[in-house]
Amino acid sequence: MHLKKPMNEEKVVCVECKSDYFKNSSEMAELCPNCAHELYGYPNCKHKFDNGNCKKCGWNGKQSEFVKNRQKKDGN
Repeated sequence: MHLKKPMNEEKVVCVECKSDYFKNSSEMAELCPNCAHELYGYPNCKHKFDNGNCKKCGWNGKQSEFVKNRQKKDGN
């Protein structure tokens, strides 16, 4: 289920984890803040979840299998 678009926030879908997120919340085009952080070291959102989504960036907590496996390998 995709987020309902809040006022003045453009919703997009991350190409890596398929989560909705607010376009202006990420420093990388096409990646949510979490994937941009996990894959390229960009700063991550300090998530504040409400009803399953971060109120700041819209991310729903999904992670791709690649990111999950990478975290296991790195011990995170």
